[in-house]
Amino acid sequence: MRNGLFGHTSEETAYLIEDYPYGRLRCQRKVWLESDPKKGVRFVAQTNNPKNGRWNKPHKSTYSDVAGCLYLDAENHVQWASITAYSKPEDALAFARDFGKNAVGADRFLYWAMQKAKLSQALADGKAHFTMNGEKQARSDDDKARDAREAQVWVQVVELLVAP
Repeated sequence: MRNGLFGHTSEETAYLIEDYPYGRLRCQRKVWLESDPKKGVRFVAQTNNPKNGRWNKPHKSTYSDVAGCLYLDAENHVQWASITAYSKPEDALAFARDFGKNAVGADRFLYWAMQKAKLSQALADGKAHFTMNGEKQARSDDDKARDAREAQVWVQVVELLVAP
């Protein structure tokens, strides 16, 4: 279980780390998650220069297209976790258990998980298929069994995200 840090979504509401290394000196560091409806969520960090007290330019990570959340690891260091379109169902389930509706982009995560559940079940039932070069690709029994297991995991994700 990861200890989530919620509500840090702008420079004004950033999580402040009072004692952060700055070469041989120490400084303050602000971290937050920035969200864009079309791009997703990204981690942003900004330090202040201990020599003049001014805040440096923020450093921004690459966008994660679904959802993200800040958390404290075992050493009480700030980390961030995210879910992308390529995340495994088990990883999405762990993310939903740890952060649930409090994650930045939780509405996008719920919609995405519902669509993944529908697709996985349709693939398992033979109601959907993939095409390559215009030709329908046959699904093996192993593929269909994996799709059915994945559909069950996606349903669990959805249930966690809609639970009160």
